[in-house]
Amino acid sequence: MKFVTLIRFTAQGVANFKQTTKRAKDFIKHAKASKVNITELLWTQGRYDGVIFFEAPDQETASAVMLGLAAHGNVQTETMTAYDFKGMEKVLSKAD
Repeated sequence: MKFVTLIRFTAQGVANFKQTTKRAKDFIKHAKASKVNITELLWTQGRYDGVIFFEAPDQETASAVMLGLAAHGNVQTETMTAYDFKGMEKVLSKAD
């Protein structure tokens, strides 16, 4: 399954902004150990401070990894299930 997570730094994350790339590397390593593939991790300017594109075997695993990320206190996350063309066609085939 594919997912997109929007990231916002907390006050703690802003205070420790110089460690953001180290934290990201640690997160990618942890995610991989949980069978989650981070396909892209980007820092952004504007309403959100970052975006993570990833694949996980199921929603429970995706939720667990994102909860683990947020538990460190540096970011708040908002995760959405994402569908590529083929996945959306599968959804549409099940719609009334």
